[in-house]
Amino acid sequence: MKKSIIALLMAVMVVSVAGTAYAGTPIKDSELPKAAVAFIKKYFPSETIRKAEKDNGRRGMEYEVDFTSGAEVEFTSDGNWKDVKAARGNALPAGIVPSAISKYVETNHKGQSIVEISRKRGGYEVELSNGKEIKLTEDGKPFTGERGERRGGGRRR
Repeated sequence: MKKSIIALLMAVMVVSVAGTAYAGTPIKDSELPKAAVAFIKKYFPSETIRKAEKDNGRRGMEYEVDFTSGAEVEFTSDGNWKDVKAARGNALPAGIVPSAISKYVETNHKGQSIVEISRKRGGYEVELSNGKEIKLTEDGKPFTGERGERRGGGRRR
């Protein structure tokens, strides 16, 4: 019994330390890259920042901003957006989504709005208001993986 309690306490400590290690470091709004600040002022002018964090990502420093409305934006080290999520029940602000992708959604998913967009290798991944996720190239075509993406671990020919 005593060994199981000690083991349980050790497991709880490991999980707590691991969770803390992967959490971002809180920062002040003024510590965000200039491009990120400009993006926020342009597309979220009436929003209040609830939390801003920085974290060392795979490709350098990354930033995450959460607004009191529930909207969220992730930025790369140079301040370009990486992922933008609208507040629950809202669409993304006009102008964030490239026009070719907006046109594709308007034509092929009538009545749906884009609630989240992420930059991915070769294009974008968008989530629609009905929960459907689609991958599109930069020119608004469905992503097929033919643009240099390797499948099955094989070599490109």
